[in-house]
Amino acid sequence: MQETNETGEGELAEYQSRLSEAGIESDYRAVLVRGVPQNPMFDIRAFEAVIDGFRAKDEDVFVATYVKAGTTWVQQILHGLLRGGESGGRYGESVPWLEACASSPEVIGPREAPGWTMEEINAAPGPRYFKTHAKVEDLPRGDARPRVICVARNPKDTVVSLYHHARNKPEFGFSGDFETFLRIFLSDLAENGSWFDHVLGWYQECRRHPETHLFLKYEDLHDDTAAVVQQLAAFLGLPINEEILSGTLRVASLEDMKQNASIGMNHLRKGGYGGWRGVFTDAMNERFDRLYARKMSASDLTFRFE
Repeated sequence: MQETNETGEGELAEYQSRLSEAGIESDYRAVLVRGVPQNPMFDIRAFEAVIDGFRAKDEDVFVATYVKAGTTWVQQILHGLLRGGESGGRYGESVPWLEACASSPEVIGPREAPGWTMEEINAAPGPRYFKTHAKVEDLPRGDARPRVICVARNPKDTVVSLYHHARNKPEFGFSGDFETFLRIFLSDLAENGSWFDHVLGWYQECRRHPETHLFLKYEDLHDDTAAVVQQLAAFLGLPINEEILSGTLRVASLEDMKQNASIGMNHLRKGGYGGWRGVFTDAMNERFDRLYARKMSASDLTFRFE
């Protein structure tokens, strides 16, 4: 399928003006949805209609992440748990990306929500499982009280992964180097906007509502995947035993997921954390650390960077 963009040139130009105001010259493309840069393939009005009008259910479950934080990994874990540890199928069938289904039904929707239309999602009984990259205030929950699994990853590895994502996905049109992309990220102009606003907002929301919200760190998922799988099963009330655990770990392994690249996982790279050290220069790291210290000074949230 050829990837064509229905977004108006004026909407793309609005984002480009934001780059110019930040003193950044780049071919990186995005559209602004309520001030937050998003994939340029998205129809802004359809995206906002989901935020404002989607009828969530109390029994629904959202996997809420900043981009490149292990979203696919958690989707695949849930896919495995929901199938009792059996392999097969696509993670997007079990945990579709809600906003993509509504905002890019011809391109991103089929790869991120295969087999789903918004009409089918609206008619499906609960519990329904969704992926989202929404900030707290933009989660399409309406008046419902769904459960939310928030996954966060240290921002240095996040920006490296997001750089490769921008280079590899043609819709972003990005041909620049990492230094340029780091400036975009630190100016809150990369896809999904401010990492700090997004992650700290969800961290605070999870602390306020621990009965319905679970905050996970990518680094913990990497270091002890089995423990996180069991934690997810307990949080969601899903059955778990040694057979289901073993099967879920198998289908959610990076090796197994890469073997299934043909069904939509071609964006996976190598996983892990600490790889940023091979990309950041000393000057980049010092600049990043100064901003990180200032932005995180009022929070007790910490991350492992290596």
